[in-house]
Amino acid sequence: MMRTISALLLSFYTSLLLASPLEIVMWHSMAGGLGNEVNQLVQAFNQSQSDYAVKAVYKGEYTDSLTSFAASFRAHKPPAMVQVFEVGTATMLSPAGIIKPVHELMREQQMTLPEQDFLPAVRAFYSKSGQLQAMPFNISVPLVFYNADALAHVGWSEQNFPTTWQGMESLAAQLIQAGYPCAYTSAYPAWIQMESFSALHALPLVNAHNRAVYNHSALIGHLERLKSWQNRHYMKYGGRTSDATVLFTSGHCAMFSQSSGSYASMAALVKFRLGVAALPMDANVQTARHNNVAGGAALWAVAGQSPQTYRGIAAFFAYLARPDVQWHWHEQTGYIPIGLTGIYEQKPGQKAQPSLAIARLDLANAEEKPFSPYRIPLNQIRMINDEALEAVFAGIKTPQVALNDAVERADFVLGRFLRNAGE
Repeated sequence: MMRTISALLLSFYTSLLLASPLEIVMWHSMAGGLGNEVNQLVQAFNQSQSDYAVKAVYKGEYTDSLTSFAASFRAHKPPAMVQVFEVGTATMLSPAGIIKPVHELMREQQMTLPEQDFLPAVRAFYSKSGQLQAMPFNISVPLVFYNADALAHVGWSEQNFPTTWQGMESLAAQLIQAGYPCAYTSAYPAWIQMESFSALHALPLVNAHNRAVYNHSALIGHLERLKSWQNRHYMKYGGRTSDATVLFTSGHCAMFSQSSGSYASMAALVKFRLGVAALPMDANVQTARHNNVAGGAALWAVAGQSPQTYRGIAAFFAYLARPDVQWHWHEQTGYIPIGLTGIYEQKPGQKAQPSLAIARLDLANAEEKPFSPYRIPLNQIRMINDEALEAVFAGIKTPQVALNDAVERADFVLGRFLRNAGE
């Protein structure tokens, strides 16, 4: 009798186990309102099928999450998926064996992604030798947010917002003369003022011989301009990441460079009319605009998972790539859809955030040579460049000295990275 009861209980619990969806842990770095959107996105996927349950776990800022992931991977206890910011791409690809490339994952599971309709700059960024390595997730471009009420007070609007840094300087001067305490500030200055400035002007950070080459006159001139703005109280330095946000949302600074993915949260915070514009060009360098480097982050499938887990990850990636999911994500956050043409072409009734027009301008040129970062440890180089910028704004180094020192340090990091990668 007891043996029969035990067998029945075992059969009951086995059936419960088989009926339960397979849990798939995903680490991410989206806090606040964006974190809520991630949770809703995951919940919608979980409700769309009954085989898998993605569990979204917030692991802190991008750098904190990447550090935690490295430790968990060494301890053989990593998550199944991890969100990593764009400058961590090379870190995830070297050494080999950390991730399951997306092109392999989808092929093995006999699923496809509409890669032909992805934004060219985004597809190229997360590809190696033409093969997609990660699933682009939160795609952004840097842009200029501005206090439309303040600009209207001095005679500027969306129609005549400056397209060059020289025009921005004229606007900044008028704002200060009108009594505003600060005209401009910037989040993520190494990304926006160095990496994006270089990309938009087709100026490489690293040359074909894997040497850092960004200590040139164009970037030196741009940093000299920003330092001069600081001296004249046009600009305030607010820190390395998003620390400068409060300088803008409080109304202290009238203009603010930040990720397009901040649009929804920014609009909810400010008490003035919010405007957005593309990053300006330097008329002394060139005015022809080139593809920017896609910001944001991607989702990486981690090596060593079970076939069932990989099938669930593939299903989740296929769900994320759906046009309706991409457009909803864009409408709720301001992040850019994974594509803007083909199946991702905007349909009637779909609400486009103002950032979309800038994405079309800065990411959609299919004729340009794509940029792929897999040989460049951009996260380490960005930290070096953040330190260089801090030295400039603290008055410790001139822009030329700071960039010369940064390039020397970047060359050392590049050499070490390539040696460890076996190249």
